[in-house]
Amino acid sequence: MLDNFDNEDDGEWDDFFDEEEIATALEKFKLWKEHGTVYFTEEEIEALSYHFFVEGKRNEQMEILEHGMTLYPNNVDLMIEKANYHAMKNEHEEAMDILYKAKIIAPYDPAVANLEGVVLTELKNFDEAEEAFDRAIENCTDDDDLEIEICINFAQSLCLNGNNDKAVAVIEKGIKSYPKNSMLYNQLGLCFVEDGDFKHAIAYFKRKIDDDPFNDQYWHQYGKYLEIAGQDASALNAYEYAGLINEKADNSFFSRAGILENRENYNKAIECYKQCIRSDGDVYPYICIARCYIALEDTNLARFYLKKAQYYGDFIPEYQYLLGYSFLLDNEALKALPYFKRLLKIDEKDFESYKAMLACYSNLGKRKELEAAIKKIKKNNKDIYYENWRSIGALFYLSGYSDMFDELLEEVKQQKVYDNEIEIVLTVINYNSLPNMNHKEDLVNCLIENFEDTVDCFKLYCPELYTTDDFFKLNYNLYKKDNNDE
Repeated sequence: MLDNFDNEDDGEWDDFFDEEEIATALEKFKLWKEHGTVYFTEEEIEALSYHFFVEGKRNEQMEILEHGMTLYPNNVDLMIEKANYHAMKNEHEEAMDILYKAKIIAPYDPAVANLEGVVLTELKNFDEAEEAFDRAIENCTDDDDLEIEICINFAQSLCLNGNNDKAVAVIEKGIKSYPKNSMLYNQLGLCFVEDGDFKHAIAYFKRKIDDDPFNDQYWHQYGKYLEIAGQDASALNAYEYAGLINEKADNSFFSRAGILENRENYNKAIECYKQCIRSDGDVYPYICIARCYIALEDTNLARFYLKKAQYYGDFIPEYQYLLGYSFLLDNEALKALPYFKRLLKIDEKDFESYKAMLACYSNLGKRKELEAAIKKIKKNNKDIYYENWRSIGALFYLSGYSDMFDELLEEVKQQKVYDNEIEIVLTVINYNSLPNMNHKEDLVNCLIENFEDTVDCFKLYCPELYTTDDFFKLNYNLYKKDNNDE
């Protein structure tokens, strides 16, 4: 699940420079590019470097850094920026040359030592990196954000060197100084899973909870690794405890909502997603709520919450998809179609958008366009076509295009790798057509042997029966217990 909510106690990321400072500096940069006779202060150089970095204008950033180094050759902050520029381009030797000069000017600067440790880690010089991070921590006394960054970078370096125990010790020491910082807790969990041993992480956070039962961060991390280990029911409980301890434990509410949504408990998921909504401009919880309302086929409420995400939503493909799908559910296929076409221009391998586009053509009765789209998928994305043949077949089946369904089935049979899937699909279709005793027995056997695939096929080919058929519900609940941790 997405895990990108910081508790309010962590504070918000502050802009280093205000808009007026950057606007003034940009005007001077433009004049400098035209005439080459403009004077910049050190603060203006730093503001421009920051701005170009945020905007992804790497060439302009290097230009202003080079000019800044000419004007202020002993400015350590500019040296760090330039070294970081080279490090991000994997030009590690160039970065180390700059950092060596910075160390001569400022031998006790923790930011220099921190970046040196990062670059040395990239070069796999772990012992030297450890010395650099030790030096950074020793000299970092008045910058909380930098100290947290050093701890996390140091721990990551130690983990890459196989020294997980020391990495844990470094983060634990950081947590003692900053007990509410979620990034430290996240890194603490990561220290245990480099080798994929989630049991170790679970046991560790269980001990931490025993020692400090009212620490919502420990409960969240405990739940996270229970979820990764497939123990969803226990993870839900852990996330719930975190939320009871701290009503602003957004990560835990979000994670809990994700599990509930996956279990199709959409109303409870919506309530948890609502707990994540803050006034910090994060719109993703609104999109998640809309997704749940789409699943409940409440298109008005879905669009209501999508509208709340409109300002940023245009940059999020899922926003476009959900908005289009809400119109498709309302039988307004003509209104929905442009959204999916737009998404496919961005990502031609997005099958969900392909499927929605096919559904639009089907609803509009545009068989020629439907056939042309299928032909295009087979030509350009054959792997995606066969991986999702059941979904395409369900569209043909439910739309009454029996000849297209039969043709697809024969085509898939010739691949000789989907025999089991074909058998499940035919079993579900036979039950849907005539739920006699033989077909019931066949369906039960499929649920016993291939529970998840059979359930998926039932959703695809019998969407109306999925929630109303008593025989299916009875056996679903019976065999579900053997296929999860409840």
